[in-house]
Amino acid sequence: MSRFCQRNTKSVDSVFPFFPLPTKKEKKVKFAGGVGKIAAEKFMGKFMETAKRIAEHRQAVMEKYFERIYGRMGRKENVEMLEVKFYDTVDDALLKFAVIVSQSNGKWVFCKHKERNTWEVPGGHRESGEDIFETAKRELMEETGAVKFDIRPICVYSVTEKTRVNDDGEESYGLLCAAEITEFSDKLYSEMEKVIITDELPKAWTYPLIQPRLLEKYMEWERESYRRIQFVAKRTIEYIENMIRPGINLLEIRTLCEDKMLELGADSFWYWNVGAFVFAGDETTISVSGKQYVTSDRVIEDNDIITIDLSPQAGNIWGDYARTIVIEKGTVVENIELIENLEWQSGLQMEEKLHTELLRFATKETTFEELYYHMNKYIVENGFVNLDFMGNLGHSIVKAKGDRIYIEKGNKKKLGDVNYFTFEPHITFPDSKYGYKKENIYYFEEGRLLEL
Repeated sequence: MSRFCQRNTKSVDSVFPFFPLPTKKEKKVKFAGGVGKIAAEKFMGKFMETAKRIAEHRQAVMEKYFERIYGRMGRKENVEMLEVKFYDTVDDALLKFAVIVSQSNGKWVFCKHKERNTWEVPGGHRESGEDIFETAKRELMEETGAVKFDIRPICVYSVTEKTRVNDDGEESYGLLCAAEITEFSDKLYSEMEKVIITDELPKAWTYPLIQPRLLEKYMEWERESYRRIQFVAKRTIEYIENMIRPGINLLEIRTLCEDKMLELGADSFWYWNVGAFVFAGDETTISVSGKQYVTSDRVIEDNDIITIDLSPQAGNIWGDYARTIVIEKGTVVENIELIENLEWQSGLQMEEKLHTELLRFATKETTFEELYYHMNKYIVENGFVNLDFMGNLGHSIVKAKGDRIYIEKGNKKKLGDVNYFTFEPHITFPDSKYGYKKENIYYFEEGRLLEL
């Protein structure tokens, strides 16, 4: 049996995990500063509410999609004739085909058959004795010309067709995969005559009742994948807050953070292969490219300030998360209001204000440049300075570092044109030796800006 396709055994998450969800025991663990059972339960409650909103939104989008294509009368008849279902696993012997939702540098990859004027997701039938995952790889290479790619299973799906001849229909099963293609061949060796790489979804689908459903499932999977890898970063910060103590050096902190992220499900680090940028004391004002970064052997003191910036990755899905942590009298102070050093307290309070202002000001129509000017003005008006070595405040989350666009002067792209972006103001008081940073990933859902 394929390890992806055993009957009634494991879910996709358990077969291909990014990190374990919190157990009842973990919910009861008290973190430094008093974050305990109530906070964990509130977090999981909010997580489930958000998941429910996403599901409701997806349903509304698909209803509008089918209505637009088929009309009110035709849509109902067509949907009743064909049914698409999704499963975690089925018996391997049932899997007859593989379909691969593919992207390249954040753009969709679609194929056109020589004998059709429509577009389709790459995929095809399983050959005799072939492992179903090998089917997916072979079909991807044949139909798109992919040479270098990362491919992962999403789930099993089935199609049941009900026709006038076959009232009961017959349920057929296939493996749905996701692929990120980084290199293509010059030639196609299949029945496909053309491949496009595009931001837009096709208007003419080869299988209009099936393929939109598969893309919907892919987008649901991708969103969940981003949530998971970002949660890896968040849990790592919680972990390191319990590990930091006077006498530990920055190299040890970096190693602990990177090891923890790998343990929780990251497979690598997307920013110059550095998983944790760690600065302390007067180093917290340093703004440097990852290519030039060197972790110092500085030792943490009884009263100290530390900035940690994490960049975990899992299957080309990025996390990006940073926090400035304060230690007083040898202990991490989690509640900003309890920090005794007023300068440090004010710096962290300003970071909170900046993220609140982002949520108030930004819309899908706001350009990156407009956000750049507004937030930098807000920083100055509140008596602070932007420390970023390029003067920007964040960037889009993509699949390749070179494709990022920034919250910077001259960028006319709209925030709503990207799936995700970071907001990571790095600030200081004028002439101060201490810097502050808070970084989250944000995205729009139903017009509202939300933290990932």
